[in-house]
This record gives sequence, structure tokens and C-alpha cells, in this order.
Amino acid sequence: MNEVIQLPRRGKITVIFYEVSDPQGIAIWGGESPQEALDWYRRSPTGSKIWVSQYEADEEDAKLVLDLIEITPIVLATITDSIDRWSK
Repeated sequence: MNEVIQLPRRGKITVIFYEVSDPQGIAIWGGESPQEALDWYRRSPTGSKIWVSQYEADEEDAKLVLDLIEITPIVLATITDSIDRWSK
């Protein structure tokens, strides 16, 4: 987890897209809202994962510019850290 990934910026509209998949890897939700992604993850079965990707969009279509990255361990570590801070 020492590697930081910089999302590239370009002239077109950049869309950060979140997905939640079930334990078999089948997408059960997708959208641009990180809050909705967390809500869906909370309600999903144990073993589900959260992913993020980046699209570049214009008026007609969107093109994937950064493939899916699993962020489940980061999300869980952040939740654990937040709980630890609140409980002190």
C-alpha cells in the first residue's frame, strides 16, 4: 500500500465511477456517488468489494482511462480508523 496512484487530468470531463461487486465479482451497483457506494457496500453480502475507475467523457460517449482499482482495503482501514478515533 505504499504506492500512490495519480488520476490523470485531461481537457475533457473526468468522471470518477464507483462500483460494488458481490463476492463472485458481479457488479451490484455502479455510480458517481462515493456515499451511495458505501451504502451499497454496507448492505451487500460479506466478501463484497468496492472498486473505482475513471472515465473521460464528452457530449456523446465516455472512454475508460483508468481501469478498475479495488479500494475495499482502503475503505475498511478508514472506517476502522474513524471508529477508533470516535471511541476515545
